[in-house]
Amino acid sequence: MRGGLARIVIIAGIGAGWACGSSGTGAAPVVEKAPDAGIADSGVLPDVDAALPDATTDSAVPATDSLTANRDRLLTTYLAYLTATPGKQSNGLDGSTLTGVCDLWRTLVPSAQGVYLTLTARLQGSKLSADASSMLSHATKLYRVAGGDGATRSDHGSCGGDGNRMFVSIDEALHKALVVTNTTKGMSDGGAPELADIQVGAGSSWHDSQDLAGPHAPFNLSDETVNGGPRGQVQFFVSTTSADALKPLGRTDVTGLVDPYALELDQDYDCAHNSNPLCDYILYGPLCGPAPSKSGTDIYTAKYGTIDPTWQPVDCAGK
Repeated sequence: MRGGLARIVIIAGIGAGWACGSSGTGAAPVVEKAPDAGIADSGVLPDVDAALPDATTDSAVPATDSLTANRDRLLTTYLAYLTATPGKQSNGLDGSTLTGVCDLWRTLVPSAQGVYLTLTARLQGSKLSADASSMLSHATKLYRVAGGDGATRSDHGSCGGDGNRMFVSIDEALHKALVVTNTTKGMSDGGAPELADIQVGAGSSWHDSQDLAGPHAPFNLSDETVNGGPRGQVQFFVSTTSADALKPLGRTDVTGLVDPYALELDQDYDCAHNSNPLCDYILYGPLCGPAPSKSGTDIYTAKYGTIDPTWQPVDCAGK
């Protein structure tokens, strides 16, 4: 049931229930180029750069690495992407009808806004060991943000499925950190985490994903947070010059997009890997034991702090 009622999930094989997006057909690829990460991989295509437009990332690491600044910056890139690729997305947004960033934000249904607020808060609190910059500051473009499948203003939609996630483009520094995190199982440089999670302390880091289902297609590598409850998870390409990375993503709303630096991210609120922050959950306790019914947002804030739920883009000031 929807509309804030508790979801009781019977788990048949924890960790193997992902629902990935379907591939589209006949769509012309949308090509995005980012700098070469220089990570070796078998199956490298020849003359890769010659096949891609001469472009750089739209938004470099910002001068002010704050949650508000990064949220505003990413929504600005999202508007630019939607305007350049008009047509209604699954979240109802159509770049041909949007009048600005504030209009974009207010057109998003509540569960899509909740996904954006929780995931950006998690990435802002996660830091690169190299310079303590946030993971969010290394996200250079936003391609998709979606709430639950079928969500409306009065219904938060499905708790699982191919919604409740974001697709972004990241820079070379974060891509390298994610690959190192995976290959070193989270620890490098004498045991220090390559990527620290939002909480500081033992076990508060990112590491290689333990999901038995493996990476979400078409990606071939995945990292997740160690601390769990809720658990952040990201999907990416191990090499930005591999054949897989140079094919269209084939996922909802980004069917024809080609970006070797694409990153899919979501957050698991219960043991069945449901990811909608507005759904209610009970199977989020230790060892998947039942716990008092809470929304995903409440589970997150109880452990990691506020997501600033009343946040709005700067473009909404006075509107």
